[in-house]
Amino acid sequence: MDKTAFLVSWYLSTVTTLVFCLFLLVYISFDRTALGTTTAKYNSFKALPASASTLNSQEIEVNKVDARAVIVEQFLKGYKSPLATYAQEFIEVADKYKLDYRLLPSIAMQESNGGKILPKGSNNPFGYGIYGKQVLRFKDFGEAIERVGRGLKTDYIDKGLTTPWEIMTKYTPPSVPLGGPWASGVSTFMAELQ
Repeated sequence: MDKTAFLVSWYLSTVTTLVFCLFLLVYISFDRTALGTTTAKYNSFKALPASASTLNSQEIEVNKVDARAVIVEQFLKGYKSPLATYAQEFIEVADKYKLDYRLLPSIAMQESNGGKILPKGSNNPFGYGIYGKQVLRFKDFGEAIERVGRGLKTDYIDKGLTTPWEIMTKYTPPSVPLGGPWASGVSTFMAELQ
């Protein structure tokens, strides 16, 4: 008999609990605002400004950095090159003359170990216009980057010499019969700049 009493009491308490929950649910969800007896119990927030003037008064500052300049700078810093501070100039000249941004830094690495080994007082890390004792000098590396970029565009790229192997035939002809160590070096540095 104890089992029967237990089952009956369990059944009655379950039904009572379900009925109570059902009434509670109806009570909570019933829209009493239609009857005018209650007000909203919560606030809803929107992810929008209160007015258009609030939106217009906000200012957003975006710093634009060309990733290529960062790549060139990190590359040159890795070799402890004094040209690292000229990374932005390399990019600007490359864009101005429609050059591969990797070409000028790679030539500088091949010719002067990134500006570390060059004729005294020349500021010419490209070996550009250096023939024996004749040395083309620049006031600073920035001027050298500009002048050599322009020269590569007009004297090489515009004449169909676009790859390091093609440029080598005019830029440093003695390298051609040796199998192209100049072009190979420039190409290797360009690959590092990928």
